[in-house]
Amino acid sequence: MSQWDIVVAGAGHNSLLTAAYAARAGFKVLVLEGSPRIGGDTTCEELTLPGFIHDPCATAHNLIQSNPLMRNDELHLDRYGLRYLAPDPVFTMPFRDGRSITMWRDLDRTGAELARFSTADAEAYRQLLVDWQAMAPIVNEERENPPRPPQEVAARTRAGAMGDRMLAIRRATALDVITERFQDEHVRAFFAWIAFMTLHPLDEPETGLLAFSLVAGRQRFSWILPEGGSIRLPLALARIIEENGGTILTEKPVTRIVVEGGRATGVVTVDGSAYRATRAVVSSIHIRHLPGIVGEENLPAEYRAGIARWQPSLTMFASHYALSEAPRFLTESEPLESVTMGGMESLASLHRMLSAFRSGQLDLDDPVLLAITPTVIDPTRAPAGKHTFKLISFLPYELAEGPKRWDQLKDEVAARLFDQVARLTTNLSERIVLGRYINSPLDLERRNPANWRGSCHGGASSPQQSGYFRPVEGWSSYRTPVAALYQTGACTHPGGSVSGLPGRNCASVLLSDLGSSLEDAIHPRAAVP
Repeated sequence: MSQWDIVVAGAGHNSLLTAAYAARAGFKVLVLEGSPRIGGDTTCEELTLPGFIHDPCATAHNLIQSNPLMRNDELHLDRYGLRYLAPDPVFTMPFRDGRSITMWRDLDRTGAELARFSTADAEAYRQLLVDWQAMAPIVNEERENPPRPPQEVAARTRAGAMGDRMLAIRRATALDVITERFQDEHVRAFFAWIAFMTLHPLDEPETGLLAFSLVAGRQRFSWILPEGGSIRLPLALARIIEENGGTILTEKPVTRIVVEGGRATGVVTVDGSAYRATRAVVSSIHIRHLPGIVGEENLPAEYRAGIARWQPSLTMFASHYALSEAPRFLTESEPLESVTMGGMESLASLHRMLSAFRSGQLDLDDPVLLAITPTVIDPTRAPAGKHTFKLISFLPYELAEGPKRWDQLKDEVAARLFDQVARLTTNLSERIVLGRYINSPLDLERRNPANWRGSCHGGASSPQQSGYFRPVEGWSSYRTPVAALYQTGACTHPGGSVSGLPGRNCASVLLSDLGSSLEDAIHPRAAVP
């Protein structure tokens, strides 16, 4: 049996981040990934044609920009080939009535776009950003640490600059915030679309902060993406791990976490190989799969019950295209090539989508859409003059006829969504399509076991599955009921998307338990001869 200090199950960006900090702190680390390539949902593949580099899941890396990892340049990721690009415009939103709103990196220019609809709404946007600056320190501090009990969160919120006003915002729905602050229907749709981009249903309680944080993040960081594709972040982290004596093995799915005397002591992979962990095992295995891998007998009944209640988040339908030219989106000034396009006709469109989703139906006449053309800013992703294009809508895994129905429907659904977007451009048509690849929510689950029920974000971020309750009440500190077994990834606080915070937070707890610290990783001591 091979022996390591720490064995990590899974090579998504969060588990790689935990492993990178641990390796820099001096621990001998092994990372085991079931797929042929690292990255999990933060990876790349030539899905359509050779030379066209697509992101099967994550493309935008906005949330990670405010992580201390990037904010304080803790691991110097730029030295390992990671370079971020900030598109301008940030995104554009054309409407079927001929109107449009575009967010630009320049706040005044964005404000001028909004003022064409309502000067009051343009002023309200500036106030929203001011209010977020007052709330951001509290929210960021929460996200960058293991979560606290709800009563402590409420007390800390009341003690902040906005006091009870912030507490009311936290408890509100994002739609309540948006309809209260903005009056024009186009402007409301614009902000609701941004707030929806982490796939939280905006009509649910405790989504109010999304109307601030996601909007402010887009305005500050743009629709930021890594040059060369989403996998560049995992590749940079892998180089750090290997540079510091760690090892990464692919095509090694972990089928069992070995528990001896109540303590995790290693793992076994599908080929029967065993790897011993003398200090800790770190899991990014989906929480619903964990009992079968660690052994239900090793988990207390209340923990198993919490896992059994776990609910998936909203799911995505993604179509990938190789194009001969970039889409040019209709705006009121001129056709615009934009990395990102948003599609939401109105708040009523969002309500219809959520209602259809919850009943297992498909709303294809008035869908909510996200279209991404990374090659507008990053020509390295396609042959010269060509483009990659990703079209996403938000459709249910659990169709009324069952998820396997997707295998018969997906081509027709993709064609209808393509036609919806084509109407909002001057040139998008079959004429410029060189190749295509379609992923239904069922396909996303097949692609990555962590996408349980098609959910790329681990699971719903409802009040019952957020903060102190993620993944299970009393076990949100990245520790599990099994000694020396730690959990990271989208099923842990603060949830899905490319934030890196579950990985960094887990590393902080793990290293502290092992008598080390993040500081030892950020500023490693030179070895004594």
